[in-house]
Amino acid sequence: MLRFKSCPRCKGDVLIDKDVYGWYEQCLQCGYQRDLKNMTKVKPQSAPETEKVNRAE
Repeated sequence: MLRFKSCPRCKGDVLIDKDVYGWYEQCLQCGYQRDLKNMTKVKPQSAPETEKVNRAE
């Protein structure tokens, strides 16, 4: 998974991946890397629904 502009060092794009030791994130621009303690599934965000107004005609 990619997270855009989320590197704490250079504000570059971060790749989140898993290896035999667990989950980690690594910046694609500067190479910054750190281990992640836990990883949960993230649901894709959808656009906020607009409130529907019922009109009596």
